[in-house]
Amino acid sequence: MNILFALPLALPSSPWTILVDILFFGGISALFAWYFFVYLRKDLLGGFWGAVFVAGIGALILFATFQTIIREVIMWLMSPRIGTVQLSNVNLIAISIGAYLALYIMNQINHNKERRD
Repeated sequence: MNILFALPLALPSSPWTILVDILFFGGISALFAWYFFVYLRKDLLGGFWGAVFVAGIGALILFATFQTIIREVIMWLMSPRIGTVQLSNVNLIAISIGAYLALYIMNQINHNKERRD
């Protein structure tokens, strides 16, 4: 029996970790390149593959410089606390997404009309 299949996929010492990281970077870069190039129909230097390359470089730059800060902000939003005092048991990310989606759906039902002030 091969021991690699019994291990979890993303252990830090796992040989699969680097491959999974590359797949995440490439997949997310391709997703955003598709969004800008195909969905929004933006004229990008190098076409789709140029957009994938630029998105990948941008992802690597932000990952290398802001990963720790972003992780700390996300963790605080998921469980807000000051020092050791828990401020709330509410996941602020979940309620923010829920509030935004409810207003977005209401706006779409209203046919995206502008206000007449």
